[in-house]
Amino acid sequence: MKYYMDRTLKFWVDVQYEQIKHNYPYLKPSEIVACILCEFESVGHASRYARKDGKLGWRSTDKMREDLFEQEQEAFDD
Repeated sequence: MKYYMDRTLKFWVDVQYEQIKHNYPYLKPSEIVACILCEFESVGHASRYARKDGKLGWRSTDKMREDLFEQEQEAFDD
């Protein structure tokens, strides 16, 4: 299954995927991505939407971008 995501969300899904793929070798990559997207959605970092072509898409939320900005500022402060 193909997942349609904006660039910010796709980047962070790829990061999470690389961190956890070794822990679940019996799962298909699409199953791992689905779990990651559900996790992001449950904490408010991603939301689903209907695309113009009628397919399901995912995008990062303002909350995710705010949290990333705060983490970046903390990294600069350290």
